[in-house]
Amino acid sequence: MASNPLVKETFTKIGVIQALMKLIGHEDQSVQEMSALSLANLSLNSKVVCLDIIQDEHMTQLVEVLEDSSSPRILSYLATVIFNIVKFEALREQLVYLNVIQSLSACLTNPDTDVCIAACKALAALVADSSAREELMKTNALGSLVSILKESSNKEVLRKAAWTIGICVANEDMAKELNKNGALRVLMDMCTNDIQGVSNLAVVALEKLLHYDLAAKYWHMGALSQTDVVKDGFYDTGAHKPGDDFKPIKFLLDRKVDNKRAVLYVSSLGTDPEPADMKSEASTTGSTTNVKTGRGTAKGKKPHKAEEKKEEIPEPEPPKLQKDTGKPRVDTSLREYIEEATSAVSPLPTQAEQIAALSVYVSNQMGGPVTSIASLSYDLHIAQIKADLKTNVIPIVYQTGHFLPPGFIVQSSG
Repeated sequence: MASNPLVKETFTKIGVIQALMKLIGHEDQSVQEMSALSLANLSLNSKVVCLDIIQDEHMTQLVEVLEDSSSPRILSYLATVIFNIVKFEALREQLVYLNVIQSLSACLTNPDTDVCIAACKALAALVADSSAREELMKTNALGSLVSILKESSNKEVLRKAAWTIGICVANEDMAKELNKNGALRVLMDMCTNDIQGVSNLAVVALEKLLHYDLAAKYWHMGALSQTDVVKDGFYDTGAHKPGDDFKPIKFLLDRKVDNKRAVLYVSSLGTDPEPADMKSEASTTGSTTNVKTGRGTAKGKKPHKAEEKKEEIPEPEPPKLQKDTGKPRVDTSLREYIEEATSAVSPLPTQAEQIAALSVYVSNQMGGPVTSIASLSYDLHIAQIKADLKTNVIPIVYQTGHFLPPGFIVQSSG
């Protein structure tokens, strides 16, 4: 009877939905359970019923029960009600403001299979809304989804969790949060385990994860595609052994300086102004840098005629670690290179000319004549940089005349 649309509409008119909503808060758990089941059945594919539910004065009570109830059946039924409501886009935004995401996130840690499945379905439908994604980032839902993939042995739970992660990865922040919780490793393992119905969903989730987190993509694949643009926050940890996990940047920043390969970090823009007392002072080494070109002029060497009249200033000190955030200081040299390259390359009419001009620019900035390969003490130089900065994480452009692999500069300018 509850599947008939006319019956559902009649129930809303005579107050059945309001009565069931009120009973959700009944002291008898069995009454709560049957009320939740009835609402789940009545709300299925019925916008009239869903609208009546969300506008009811007891909707806040339903959300509270969803978060606090100890009954797996009540939780799964109420999560199903939320899923039925979310399918109607016009009602989705109202649920976000009712703190539903926090309640569903709590359900993800429930050991009951039905509760986890219902919560995953509801969350996956909710995160289609941008405001819902913002609220999701304030909870531990992404970490809980990764935990499900690591710990659950139920195939259907794994399917729903992998599917939900694939939908949740909608921007760079969400991808990095998932990787911080170990999503990359567990999805890689799931892709190779060939679990029927799960591995395909894991492949989709992994592809989206790598699309939004280029640092993880480079770590996993050892290369970036032509369309990938390196942005601030990208880092390269170097080669890794099979079974190693992708490490978040905070872990690498907190690690003491060691003899392992340096981590290359891209940091050309800043959102917070540098405190006056922490600004880099001019270096007294005698090397000078042209503000426009970023190129150095050795002490005692006469500059080129075309540059004689340009103002020259002492070369700044290398970037330092932020005391409050633990992030490397803004790499002003890299920022200037990107701005110069953009202004020089953009006006060119063809892509081929742009690529050639960009390659020449990067080569001129980061290359130079070499008299003897044996004299290039690269490892010693990098060790000195790590000691100067007191970290294993170093900017791509440390200071004028000291450069690391140029490929990322090309990608940054893309």
